[in-house]
This record gives sequence, structure tokens and C-alpha cells, in this order.
Amino acid sequence: MVSFVPFGFAAVQRSSVVRCFSACAVVVAISGVSACSRDTPEAPQSTSATSSAAPSTTSASTTAPSSASASSITQTSKVSSQAEAPTSVPPMLDSKHKNVQRAFEQFGALAPESLFAQFDTCDANGVQNSMACSGHDVGQFQFFKSDAKAASTTQLLTELRSSRVIEDTGRRVVGWSTLGGTAVITVVDNDNGLVMQQMVSTDEVDPAEHIYELGLAQAPKKESAAEPTPSSK
Repeated sequence: MVSFVPFGFAAVQRSSVVRCFSACAVVVAISGVSACSRDTPEAPQSTSATSSAAPSTTSASTTAPSSASASSITQTSKVSSQAEAPTSVPPMLDSKHKNVQRAFEQFGALAPESLFAQFDTCDANGVQNSMACSGHDVGQFQFFKSDAKAASTTQLLTELRSSRVIEDTGRRVVGWSTLGGTAVITVVDNDNGLVMQQMVSTDEVDPAEHIYELGLAQAPKKESAAEPTPSSK
């Protein structure tokens, strides 16, 4: 037996089914989008941020050793330059024996460089902190480093009647002492405890002129003779 369904009722059922399928499709689509959005991982963002921050930390830690190494290189260069720096020697003494150069370095405050340039040899003379230097044109000189000798020699020069003083600044005293026909030319540096002496014959050498010639003291300026005034007629 064939059942008869009214046309209007079938149309209503068809439209209801269509609406139901459409609503279900919309719900499925929305749920799929939300599900996709939930499944999307957000961790790579933090990972990328962490990875981007890591190189800066590494570069910062790398900078410190480089600056430290640069500092150590600078200090090493300074030490090496100081070690390689030669002791300065006056031009006049470049060709002289090392003992002459050493005598100038130790006793150069007593006499000018030109005097040391005339020395042929300088050697220890058996007394502690002393040297004997000699040259063909200037003779022999004795050098001493002793505060006690500097003080006693200054006293002899300034107090004995047989002594003459050409220069006396307190620190530096230049003069000579006479014993018979021998004069002992003496230069004293009281601040450094240095003494230089030379024995000369007063029959052959004027002690004062010899001191000026060696450059141990400055010669006084000679006064020019007064010109005669024309007589009035």
C-alpha cells in the first residue's frame, strides 16, 4: 500500500533538513577554526626572542676578553719599549771607553762634558766609590763619592789660610789648597756627596787659570780700561 505524503509537508521537511545541514556546517566550520587557532603553537616566538637575545650576551662576553687582551698587549709593549730603551750617552763620549762613560754618569755634576771627553781611561783606584781618570792633555783626576769626604774637603777649602775659593754656592765649592809647590785643585758637590781633585805644580800652572780653562768655574769678566778723557785746552 502506497502512503501518500502531502506536497506541502514534504517541502517543509526538506527546508528543515537544509537548515539543519547548513547550521551543522557553520558549527563545524567555527569549531574547526577555533580548534586550529588553539593548535597553533606560540612557543617559537619566545624561542626566537631567546635566540635573538643570546647572541648579544655572547658578543658582550666576547668583548671583555678582547679588551683585556688589548690591555695586556699595551702593557707588554710598554715594558718591552722600556727594556729596549738605551742609556743616553753624550755625543762627545760616544767613542770613549765604557768606564769613561760610567765616570761621567756618576760624577758628571762636578765637571763639564768637555773635560770627560779628554779622558783616555777611567779606572777604580782602590778606594770604595772612587775612580781615577787621566788624559794626555789634561792630566790625572781623582773622583770620590762620599758625604763625609765632601764635608771635610769643604771645611778645608773654606777655613784654611792656604786655601783659595773661587766659587762657593753652599752646594758647590771650587778652589784649591796649596802645600809647598803643589796645589790641589778641588771641586765639591755637597748635595750629592761628590769630590773631584787634581794635583798640579804651582811652578808650571796657575791654579785659578787652570780652573777656568777646564770649565770648572766661570772666569770673572774683565773690566774694560777707562778711555782717557781729552784734556781741555
